Amino acid sequence: MAISAGYVQAQYEDDAPGQRFDTQSVKKPPFFKAPVSDNFIKGTEFMFSLTNGFVFGEISPFAGFKIAKPLMIGAGINGAFYVGNGQGNSGFTYGAHGFLRLNLGEVAFLHAEMRGINALLPGSGVLSSSERKWVASPILGLGMAQSAGMGSWFLIGYAPNTEYASTQPLGSIVYRIGITF
Repeated sequence: MAISAGYVQAQYEDDAPGQRFDTQSVKKPPFFKAPVSDNFIKGTEFMFSLTNGFVFGEISPFAGFKIAKPLMIGAGINGAFYVGNGQGNSGFTYGAHGFLRLNLGEVAFLHAEMRGINALLPGSGVLSSSERKWVASPILGLGMAQSAGMGSWFLIGYAPNTEYASTQPLGSIVYRIGITF
């Protein structure tokens, strides 16, 4: 019995003369696309109040990162202007904050934050005047976004630290309106 083996090679050549491929309009994927760009979020939160002669306005820009689809972590700075906070004071507060958000669906989320501010607070003694000092408070809250993309939202929370609450127009109740850009 005889066994034979063979090898064949062929090449196809196109007979259509002058046909060219447009290599300029083909979109090539980037060499390296960092996942950070899709998960990075920046925005700001606002708070404004006219309550019982207390004028208060706050702005809090932040940057955040989506760790997983429902979880976001972030940090930012904050500054506020106030007039008539019960002690007849007016001035500025400034500070920083860090937060963690957990989406509860498409538009609702839980919010946990630690916010520190430098504010003018009443002195501790009978004859002492107001003094500027740092205070910090955790803030726990619930928020509702306008849409699933979290482009804008409303947040209401609770701050248990009484020194921090004395710097806020509604005391321990904190609310904010936020947007991303």
